[in-house]
Amino acid sequence: MTATHCPYCALQCATTLTPATRADGPPVQVAPRQFPTNRGGLCQKGWTSAEVLSAPDRLTEPWLRRADGRLHPATWDEALGHVAAEVTRLQARHGRDSVGVFGGGGLTNEKAYQLGKFARVALGTRFVDYNGRFCMSSAAAAGNQAFGLDRGLPFPLADVAGADAVLLLGSNVADTMPPLVQHLARARERGGLLVVDPRRSATAALTGEGGGLHLQPVPGTDQALLLGLLHVLVAEDRVAHDYLAARTTGWDAVRRSVSEWWPARVADLTGVPESRLRQAARVLADADHAYVLTGRGAEQHVDGTDTVTAAVNLALALGLPGRVGSGYGCLTGQGNGQGGREHGQKADQLPGYRSIDDPAARAHVAGVWGVEPDSLPGKGVPAVDLLRRLGRAGGIRALFVHGSNPAVSAPDATVVRRRLASLDLLVVCDV
Repeated sequence: MTATHCPYCALQCATTLTPATRADGPPVQVAPRQFPTNRGGLCQKGWTSAEVLSAPDRLTEPWLRRADGRLHPATWDEALGHVAAEVTRLQARHGRDSVGVFGGGGLTNEKAYQLGKFARVALGTRFVDYNGRFCMSSAAAAGNQAFGLDRGLPFPLADVAGADAVLLLGSNVADTMPPLVQHLARARERGGLLVVDPRRSATAALTGEGGGLHLQPVPGTDQALLLGLLHVLVAEDRVAHDYLAARTTGWDAVRRSVSEWWPARVADLTGVPESRLRQAARVLADADHAYVLTGRGAEQHVDGTDTVTAAVNLALALGLPGRVGSGYGCLTGQGNGQGGREHGQKADQLPGYRSIDDPAARAHVAGVWGVEPDSLPGKGVPAVDLLRRLGRAGGIRALFVHGSNPAVSAPDATVVRRRLASLDLLVVCDV
């Protein structure tokens, strides 16, 4: 029996693997085990996670595209030799930045670290980024602006189970992270689950029968809704004055900025009735322990960073961050979106969340890696820009893809597929 974790989302539910007793299924059996995030539960993704091991299209050897244009099995020596020769040829002709690396938020810390090091030391390219740009990067930017650091959940998920109120924006955890729902039970018992979602999602349905409130804003108006909630708190003098004075700067500017977001205006913009807006604000203000949690639905907009900043400001106005049993957090989606950034896959960061433009950080990392600081490439470009450069003159001629499927998940996927097809070399590491 092997103790491990399900890799498919940020909950990392605890599991055990044992050899299978049936010959017609996966080689191992999966069972849940006790852990603070899943409390002995699993969703369908976890229960079926071992099926990939016996899937009919499971890769067990390298495949190489031959002269006939088709993929054929190859030996490891042949495949690796071909990749090395092509990379050497392309970089000799077009420069080191003619090769790019695209990672994923599902890679472990160790793999993310090695991938970033491989890109910057072995390949010497500045073009490395990962699919976390389509995930919580908006929240990361807002966290850096507000707190000076980027953290998904800066508290144990189990702490949420003690909350009297939870404001959940842009996340349908009942479908995407079912074991998390049990942590919302206390808030539901107190009528304190506040779900912001234009749809009547499975998570929104949890607010029924006195469980809380479902606020249904017009898509893209989450920021206006948050500003309206903050307006109500200010107008009713329900903010944490001592906390704000001791632990924040710029509160007066925030207070003035929300003065124009009166409930009637917010109701017109969002479609959320004034009465429900006021009720939600009061539920949060009355709670001894409360959390504000954001997800992709609120973050992936042109104003995503500003929306998360509004959520952070709301939490700060209530005095939640840094208080035991309360706080602001971002629900990460992939198995290791946070670690993927912190360990070197992001275009502007070295491992340890060090800025690639910081001479001291470059010197430190170069010393660990045994290379000269000047040999490390500079800042690259975000994922969308990286993908746009594929196959273009003066752009990226070869791409390594690890733990990601940009042909499906990237914005403008049809265009991305055309750009991938235009490459001289595409190397994909997948299962």
